[in-house]
Amino acid sequence: MTKSNKSAATIRRRKLRPKQDDLQSLRESNQSSPIQSEDEGREEDDCHMFDDEVLGPNIIKKIMASERTLFLGLLALRITNSLLIQTFFVPDEYWQSLEVAHNMAFHYGHLTWEWQEGIRGYTYPLSFALLYKFLHIFGLDNRVLLIKLPRMLQGVMAACGDLYLYRLSRLLCDRPTAQWTLLCQTLSWFTLYCSTRTLTNSTEAVLVTMALYYYPWPKSPQTSSLSKFLVLAALSVIVRPTAAILWVLLCCWHLQLNRASMPMLIKQYIQIGLVVLGLATMIDHMFYDRWIFVQLRFLQFNVLKGGSAFYGSHPWHWYLTQGYPVVMATHIVPFILGAWKAKNKVLLFVILWTVFIYSFLSHKEFRFLLPILPISMHYCGVYFQSLCKRPNLKKRKSKKTKHEGDEDLNESFNSSISMSDTTDNQSLLQPEKQPSPSKLADLDPEVKRVQQHRANLSKAKVIVLILLVTNIPMALYFCLIHQRGTVDVMKFIHDASIEKNVDVLFLMPCHSTPYYSYVHRNISMRFLTCEPNLQQLDNYTDEAEVFFHDPVRWLKTEYSGTRLSWPSHIIYFSPLQGTVGSLLNQNGYKQCARYFHTHLPEGRVGSHVLVSCR
Repeated sequence: MTKSNKSAATIRRRKLRPKQDDLQSLRESNQSSPIQSEDEGREEDDCHMFDDEVLGPNIIKKIMASERTLFLGLLALRITNSLLIQTFFVPDEYWQSLEVAHNMAFHYGHLTWEWQEGIRGYTYPLSFALLYKFLHIFGLDNRVLLIKLPRMLQGVMAACGDLYLYRLSRLLCDRPTAQWTLLCQTLSWFTLYCSTRTLTNSTEAVLVTMALYYYPWPKSPQTSSLSKFLVLAALSVIVRPTAAILWVLLCCWHLQLNRASMPMLIKQYIQIGLVVLGLATMIDHMFYDRWIFVQLRFLQFNVLKGGSAFYGSHPWHWYLTQGYPVVMATHIVPFILGAWKAKNKVLLFVILWTVFIYSFLSHKEFRFLLPILPISMHYCGVYFQSLCKRPNLKKRKSKKTKHEGDEDLNESFNSSISMSDTTDNQSLLQPEKQPSPSKLADLDPEVKRVQQHRANLSKAKVIVLILLVTNIPMALYFCLIHQRGTVDVMKFIHDASIEKNVDVLFLMPCHSTPYYSYVHRNISMRFLTCEPNLQQLDNYTDEAEVFFHDPVRWLKTEYSGTRLSWPSHIIYFSPLQGTVGSLLNQNGYKQCARYFHTHLPEGRVGSHVLVSCR
């Protein structure tokens, strides 16, 4: 070989050596991060979310370094989330929790008809009542703390739920899947919107997730604890009796898998269930001043008698066509793909079972799906991990030692070098052409594996970006802007009550605003009631419906020519202004405040909240 031939061959060897070094480093990284067999279903060290080639930010790696730092990060996220909530979602976040707790702690506050009929339990509001009492003892019971601290407490609960979702996903799959699951959970717009609100559904979702982690899953004795599972499951039923729908399926499955010890298990079920139920019944007895079984009464009224339909009914398919797709939003695509790819589909059966049973209930709401939202994120995590883990390729030989595999890799590169040595002098003098990626992939399966892996990573990054740009703006809009007028107006009432005695009338659909828990002053307030027909009267119409049928006539009947004096402040939505405006002007009212409420007015709910005073 001439001197020029040797030089050209040397140049080609140097150009090919980096690729050979890359393959060697790839092989070493695979050795340092062993992947267990597919039968075991464990890939603990394959493609963590904080790997440089996946998402990469060091802050994520530091947060997920241990469960302690992970929980602190989640705690900071959810407390910040709780402080961002400035809007109204549903009446129950105030009237079935904070308003009741305010009445328990300060002995004034409105109790709705549910508490008069005994279909609500005091266990959940008690946590906020204790917080209120603590603030009162130390003289810290000002309006701001009474509003913010309960949501921060709910944020702590939400952070616990996130941590246990991470543990549950790691238990059922692996650590990388758990990381992706947690990322999807924190990016969910509906979780950001609801998880830190003082709703029984939010607490139910936390308790359900925690209970699922301790559930006696097959082949996981190291984490399962039947007693902890039963306590948490029973608490979820105490907080929200409809949680029993979910546990019926899983408890029956557990008993079916353990037929030999079924009598002992049933005994343990009954013992723990009676203890938790007994404690809750004692709490209810303290505040109802009579023995009452509220969980049974709740199920009788809302489920068996269908009383909840009084507040609206929906077709059977509503959860499938509207409820679940809206709650999941863009997460619905990775959820479906992840559910298809997942080997363990138990949680999928739980989701389908819950939606199936809920579909038979006439009254449906988005928030009722909160308990199955975290476990839905698990399947989103499964899909992302399926993209990010290095794809397995079929080997050319059925059995091959590591040494033989190394020889094959070296041989493929050496053959390409030897071929270059036999080329003629004219081709050597021409500029060197790099082999195309497709040809390299044909030469070595490892190159093809790297190319496929990079394509999957790019796809994962694009989907994460889509989730980010669709969920975060939506969450910020609904948390900060949509339906905030009914919350803002309560500060106006509080400030006005400091200067003089006020008497407030709310001419809105019932429970459209918070109440005493957001004013914290024992002033006179009245709202339009909307109790169901508890007395089974013929041609029954609730007060709110009577008013909206003829607002002017109702006002004249209630205040003109009667001993009732007109209130000092009347609060109503903007669509009502054209109907009652002239009557209010005749009685000396003028508009003294106006608050933006929503860009999406509907029916009796307007774009602005108006305050007329005299």
